[in-house]
Amino acid sequence: MVTGHGNINSYLHLLKISDTPSCPCGTQDQTTDRSLFECELLMKERNDLTTTILKTDVWPTGKPELKKKHFKALFKFTNAILIDKLTNPKPNGDS
Repeated sequence: MVTGHGNINSYLHLLKISDTPSCPCGTQDQTTDRSLFECELLMKERNDLTTTILKTDVWPTGKPELKKKHFKALFKFTNAILIDKLTNPKPNGDS
């Protein structure tokens, strides 16, 4: 997620691994920025990340700051994401 590579559909689609660049939530393409800052499927994980960052900084913050100043929190965020949530979301969007 930090580099924009990995199990992000927009990247996998470029490599012809995924049939679509779309996010499983169905609203837009699945990109790193969208996953970090917008996707409703990751709301709980993002709230945890936001809470941690707001103790010492502002939210939203940029990806450079996430990588440099908040790497541990970002690492925890990415590890909290269940791949099944991003590939097979429940029909009503609940996790």
